[in-house]
Amino acid sequence: MSNEKKSKKKPKKPVLSFSERALISEKQKKFDPNATADDCIVDLRKVQAQYPLKFITRNFYRHHGQYSDATWGQYFGVFLEFRRQAGLELSRNQHALERHIAKHASLDVYRRFFNEEILPYHEKFDRGDTGENRFKTILTGTDFHDKDCDPFVLSVFIDTAARVQPDVIALGGDVFDLYEFSKYGIDPRQVDIVGRFNFVKTHIFGALRRACPNAQIDLIAGNHEWRLLKHLADRSPFMKVFLSDVMGLSLSQMFGLDEFEINMVAKLDLDAFNKADENETVRENYKVYWESFVVNHFLDLTFGLSGASGHTHRPEQVTFTNQPMGKLSWTQNGCIAETRVEYVDGRDKWTNSFSMAHIDTLTKSVAQEQFLIPKDHCVIHGKRYVRSEG
Repeated sequence: MSNEKKSKKKPKKPVLSFSERALISEKQKKFDPNATADDCIVDLRKVQAQYPLKFITRNFYRHHGQYSDATWGQYFGVFLEFRRQAGLELSRNQHALERHIAKHASLDVYRRFFNEEILPYHEKFDRGDTGENRFKTILTGTDFHDKDCDPFVLSVFIDTAARVQPDVIALGGDVFDLYEFSKYGIDPRQVDIVGRFNFVKTHIFGALRRACPNAQIDLIAGNHEWRLLKHLADRSPFMKVFLSDVMGLSLSQMFGLDEFEINMVAKLDLDAFNKADENETVRENYKVYWESFVVNHFLDLTFGLSGASGHTHRPEQVTFTNQPMGKLSWTQNGCIAETRVEYVDGRDKWTNSFSMAHIDTLTKSVAQEQFLIPKDHCVIHGKRYVRSEG
C-alpha cells in the first residue's frame, strides 16, 4: 500500500527578484495628489536616514518609501533628479566641478615627473655659446626611429658630424620610435623596448659623442618622445616590463643623458587632456639658437626666424622674408629612418635627408644646406658615400 501511495511534493513558489518585488510594492501605492515636492523630498531623506549605509535606488525606495513613482515623478521626472533635489546626489554644477578637479589632479603625476626628471636637463650641458668664433654651425637630423633607422644614412650623418665638428648637433625629434607605445597593433613577439633604448644609446648618442666630443648635443622631444615620456611618468604596463629589466634607473640613466652629456629639450609638461592638446604641446617644444635659428619638430614659420624641423619624413625648403630679420629659410628634414615601414603598409613613400645651418652671430644671417640621400649614394662637402651591397 505504501508503494502505491506516493508522497506528492508541493510545488515551490517562484522566487521573485528584488526588482520584481519592488514593482509589486509600487503597484500597491496610489498617486497622492496632495503630496508636494517637499513632502516627497522629506520622505526620501527619511528612508536614507533609516538606512544610512545604503545607496537608495529607485527600487529600494519603492520598497521603503511612501510615495508612488507617479507622485514624485510629477516634480522630478527621473529618480536621479529626485535624489539630487533631496541632497543625496551632487548637483550638476558640483559634478562638473568635481570632474574638472579630477581632470587636473590626474595630471599632477605628469607635472611632477616633468619637474623632477626632465626640467633639470634642459640646458645642463649647453656648450654652443662658448668660444669667440663669430660663425656657428648646427647639424640637424630628425626622425631616426631607433632600431628602424637606415644604417647607411645614420653612418653618413655620423661621419659628416665627425668631419664638420659642428658647434651644436640638434636631434629634432623622434630619435625614438617605440612602436610598442603606438596606436598600431603591435605583435607581442616584436616587443623589444630594452633593445630600442640600447640601440639609441650605443649607435646614436654614443656614436655622436665619440665623433664630436666637444659639440653640444640637444634632444628636442618630438611626438614619439612625448608618448614615451608620458608612459614613463605613469608607468604603463609596457613600461613596467621595461623597468623590470633596468630596475631603479632614472630617466637620465635610461636615455644616457649624463653619460653622453645630452640636453633633453622638452618644454612640454605632459599636461594635455586630449590629442589636440598633445599636438599643440609638442609644437611648443623648440629651441632657439643665437637668437636667429630655431629647431622644432614641426614646421612653424610663425617664429619669424630661419629654422629646421622634421616629422613628415619629406624634405622641403622654404624661403621667405621677415622685415627685421631679412631673408630667411626653413628646412624640413627627411628622415634618418628606413623609408619603407610596416605600419604604413610597407609603402616606400619617404625620403632620407638631414641638414646643416651656418649662422653669423653678428648679423643673425643663416645659410642652410640640405643633404638628400634619395637611395644608395650621396655627396656631402666633396665626399661621396655609397651604400655597400652587403
